[in-house]
Amino acid sequence: MRKFIFILGLFLSLSANARADDNVNKQEFVNPIFYQPLEPLSRTSTWTYLTPTSIKSMTPLDKNKVAMTGECELVENQQDHITLLCDIFWHNPEENGGKSIIIYSIKDLFSSDCLRIEESDRSLNEEYPSISSYCVTPPNYTSSESD
Repeated sequence: MRKFIFILGLFLSLSANARADDNVNKQEFVNPIFYQPLEPLSRTSTWTYLTPTSIKSMTPLDKNKVAMTGECELVENQQDHITLLCDIFWHNPEENGGKSIIIYSIKDLFSSDCLRIEESDRSLNEEYPSISSYCVTPPNYTSSESD
């Protein structure tokens, strides 16, 4: 009887862990809003493009010129935020790459055509994260709406 209870407990534990990890193991974002190009809200941020396995940032003044790329692992995949663990490569030789934990969170409606996404980027060799804000088109937005 003890064996049966042990095996049943092990099975239930593994099933619960598998369900909890389903959103992370899927190679697509739970919320498709994170697939939109992230338009910078400041001149020091970059145009950013995300997938569950990669990140690409373009230079602030020319969104056709690559500033940074990264190979990523989707660590957390929720409706209101995602967390990526990325190996970053900067295309500017003066910049250092390395591992970063990057969290993208949906924050608030900045305007009728701009849903604000906040990026918290913590390089594993730095103490404090860098914070940037981006704009994406909110769900259900139509261009006929006025500000």
